[in-house]
Amino acid sequence: MATLLFNSNKSLKSLARETLKAETFKKPYTNETTKDKGFYLVKDEGIYLMNAYDLEDGKTASSEGLTAYAQRFNPKYDLKGDLWERTHEVSADDFAEFIPMEESQLMRVIEGGNIKIVLSPTTLEVWA
Repeated sequence: MATLLFNSNKSLKSLARETLKAETFKKPYTNETTKDKGFYLVKDEGIYLMNAYDLEDGKTASSEGLTAYAQRFNPKYDLKGDLWERTHEVSADDFAEFIPMEESQLMRVIEGGNIKIVLSPTTLEVWA
């Protein structure tokens, strides 16, 4: 089981604000869309949340400040050099997972709340 904490910051608040405004969201690894609001939880070089809705051409989650790293999983601040090992403990594979968010959760994040995600091999729990 892994617990990921996303502390309130400018990027997380912006991601929540823009997610609240968006109307259509993409499911990862498919061509399916949903009206359910949410983020992508991504594990690659680090672990982060990012937008699950389309951006205008030429814009990216990074360029728009829509990438929020989990505490201890940001490659920019990996001072010990053990990020690969820590991300591997969460999952041996890279992934993107759609994380549904209720409007009330998004409002709490916009107002400065954190997000906590607990992952197990069969469950995913989100607090915001």
